[in-house]
Amino acid sequence: MAVTASRLGSAPITIDWSQMMIKKEPDTEAMGAAWAKLRARFQSGEVGFYDCPIQLELSQVSESQALADSLLRKNSFSDCLFLGIGGSALGPMSLLSALQDRSESGIRFHFIENPDPMEWASTLKKLKPSSTLVFSVTKSGTTFETMAQTLLALEWLGKERWKTHLVAITDPVKGDLRQFVQQEGIPSLAIAPSIGGRFSVFSPVGLFAAALAGLSVSSFLGGAKQVRDYLEKTPVEKNPLFILAQEFLNQSSKRSVHVCMPYSTRLRLLGSWFVQLWGESLGKDGKGFTPMAAVGATDQHSILQLLRDGPDDKVTLFMTIDQVADEVKIPRLPPTLDRKEYPAFKILEGHTLHGLLATEYQATSLVLTKQGRPHLSFKLDRLDERGLGALYYTFCVLTAVTGSLWEVNPFDQPGVEEGKVYIKKSLSVEAPPVSEESNAYERLRGTRSES
Repeated sequence: MAVTASRLGSAPITIDWSQMMIKKEPDTEAMGAAWAKLRARFQSGEVGFYDCPIQLELSQVSESQALADSLLRKNSFSDCLFLGIGGSALGPMSLLSALQDRSESGIRFHFIENPDPMEWASTLKKLKPSSTLVFSVTKSGTTFETMAQTLLALEWLGKERWKTHLVAITDPVKGDLRQFVQQEGIPSLAIAPSIGGRFSVFSPVGLFAAALAGLSVSSFLGGAKQVRDYLEKTPVEKNPLFILAQEFLNQSSKRSVHVCMPYSTRLRLLGSWFVQLWGESLGKDGKGFTPMAAVGATDQHSILQLLRDGPDDKVTLFMTIDQVADEVKIPRLPPTLDRKEYPAFKILEGHTLHGLLATEYQATSLVLTKQGRPHLSFKLDRLDERGLGALYYTFCVLTAVTGSLWEVNPFDQPGVEEGKVYIKKSLSVEAPPVSEESNAYERLRGTRSES
């Protein structure tokens, strides 16, 4: 009998693909060839995320923790304004959202991804420059959305606060942001050029934010390392990530929509992170999957009907959490009431919210199974730093493996880069004369902002 569920070694994550409706035997030769090509890219240093759990110079974990500790010791900041977009924001956003109750620093994070003037104005109304740390993240150092927000933040802070109230994370050498922070003496951290934005949660992009929130970055990387250790010693034919990747491709002509559906509100934003990771990495050369984000049990009341009886073009990826600190027991009605009059209450009495959520997931899985709709699940032992490190790393490697098997480069984004070229051309045409621009910059440098 074929194995259809596996724990990833000592990592706190189990994958169950028993309902993937697999009909073909694994092509171990193709798996081996794909893994050989992928490992060559890892070992050459071309692609860096894979070795972040074991190479400090890639993860920059020591530098991230040290800078976070130095800022926290000042006890000057009540808020952090995080400026970034896409891969430079979704990783830390989803990580901090998932582990918000474990945060110990007390700093409130405010993420602004989109250059939306209404969001910018409403967010800044809540903050004071004197007690806000601005965290600007752009891998290239030239991302227009983030650079525009950074210029606004510099004006808002006032030049006297630049060196104490701003942290930049960008390329170690290139880009306007790197040149600016070096010239102005602003604290900064570096993203290794070999780490793509959507894989950057294992770099200072995710680690500095986590450290500033008081989370254990060593445990986060430790969970990722446990998955890496499993991959290093497990033959491809027994590795569920290769089995799944090949099956995704086997079903790609029929089922091109992949729905990421965690059964946890805390993991809602991880679905958004998955959408970018899956879509941007694999959508090339006429290939790719259309990723969707949902959350259980909420979306049982929105898209479950579609998943069951709509077009048979979807694969659903569930995520569940096995243990929680407080399952929240559902109380009984007072004995003075006649419980027979309230059958729904009577059914629920004595159960827990955690148990109810688990039952909802099982019911959804059964509905899809009976209709012959493929799905799989990623089960975390518990929602903590180690578990999330393992989960993010698992998805990053699954993406890399799927791209390698499909002969798609999962680490570039030519379509995104083309869009940036058009944006730059358009902005350059509409830019003011150089003299006016220079004067505006000089006014910005001399700005003083009241707290």
